Amino acid sequence: MSENKNIDVSNATLFLHSAGSGVVGIKNVIFGTWVLLYYNQVLGLEPYLASIALGVSLFFDAISDPLVGVWSDRFKSKLGRRHPFIYASIFPLAFCIWLLFVPPSSYDQSYLFLKLLTLTVCIRLAITFFETPRAALGPELTKDYDRRNTLNAMGLFFGYGGAILVGFVMLEFFLPETSGYMGSRAYLNPEGYEKLAYFAGFLTLVLGLVAASSTHKHINDLHVVSDNLNVDIKQVFREVIETLSNKSWLMIFFGGCLYALFLGLNTGVGNYISIYFWEWTPSDISVFPLAGGVSAIIGAIIAVVISQGREKKNIALFALSATVLISYIPFVLRLIDPLFEAQTFPSNGSNALWWIMISHQCVTDVLSVMGWVILISMVFDVVEDSQKKTGRRDEGLFLAGPGLFQKVFSGLGVFILGFVLQFLGFSNTEATIQEMKEPVNNLVLFICIIGPILNIGGLTFIYFYTITRDEYESAVKDLGYE
Repeated sequence: MSENKNIDVSNATLFLHSAGSGVVGIKNVIFGTWVLLYYNQVLGLEPYLASIALGVSLFFDAISDPLVGVWSDRFKSKLGRRHPFIYASIFPLAFCIWLLFVPPSSYDQSYLFLKLLTLTVCIRLAITFFETPRAALGPELTKDYDRRNTLNAMGLFFGYGGAILVGFVMLEFFLPETSGYMGSRAYLNPEGYEKLAYFAGFLTLVLGLVAASSTHKHINDLHVVSDNLNVDIKQVFREVIETLSNKSWLMIFFGGCLYALFLGLNTGVGNYISIYFWEWTPSDISVFPLAGGVSAIIGAIIAVVISQGREKKNIALFALSATVLISYIPFVLRLIDPLFEAQTFPSNGSNALWWIMISHQCVTDVLSVMGWVILISMVFDVVEDSQKKTGRRDEGLFLAGPGLFQKVFSGLGVFILGFVLQFLGFSNTEATIQEMKEPVNNLVLFICIIGPILNIGGLTFIYFYTITRDEYESAVKDLGYE
């Protein structure tokens, strides 16, 4: 077994390394907000075909994640275990993101389907080669129980920041109302998506290069794979079984599967709700991403401060449970409004609605980020717990291994969502806002029922996570990292 190293990385290095999370944030906001709307409502691709393309790409992603994780755990080169993968992925990733929103040469259903499928597979594969090794560096860069919360707070800062910047620029500058696209239909202006192609591609390139170069100077200080460690199918299978035997990892894994299904069912739904349920114009809510960014920073800071000297699991469960409890209140109040003589929620277009919704978003974002900062740190702590038992540092497998099943669940969610949209009537791209009232109300009702069920189920598994502060610190000491 190779010598265990405990390197001293500055906060500045941690911060720049975390810029890579911004790349993931850009990918997340593109797939979670804009891709389905663009290909369905703007280009006219049937929703079930769009969902099939997005779902199939997730199945490819599910397979590549653990394979790249295991490969980078055992890769030997002059650039170390992780950096060759990171450097090789940045330019292809930026290029494919640009191609995704470039106007198509044909609007034929088969062509649009194949373009979406091919580019989403390529983007997800490139993200795997970038983010799986980059994220796996995290547990090596700091082994301090509390400082890992700080690292993950930085990561969420950039992750939210990348998504927020893209969202704000898109809403404020790329989708203005024009004579051809008035009101909430400004979301459907194809020119805005072409501008998004250039902006998102360039930002991906910059953040990726910053993250990759930030830890380059530490390559010689990082963990080195032992010469007698070789990769073969039988060995990988045995190590996966060993990983799956870790109870705390299993609890996060099962909880993550339910959350992944929830994410799949919510892919792109936000814009459908903004257009047809709240009837926002892009400029109405352009400040919402910025408010979300401030909230994310506040949530991350609170998580770092409040976790000092406390057990991570308790804080994560509190924050994420509170998020679930309040997330659906505005939607439920709007849905039940017609059932009462008195108004239960402000009307669309009113100032009261705007202030309530931005306040609601800020509160949920603070709580959500608090929970995720701590939860990701809990995943990091599994690394040393497992190393004490197996003698290996399997960061890549721990961080990417769950993706094999979780992305299958997410892909299943995307499949279901596409057929739900098809069934509810979202294949009609010429319908007016009023004609879409019943379909969007049914869509919101569906999300309000399935969302809490899946999230509460996932948090129930997290409750049985067992690694405590004392157990983690004892493992670090026994491994000789102190």
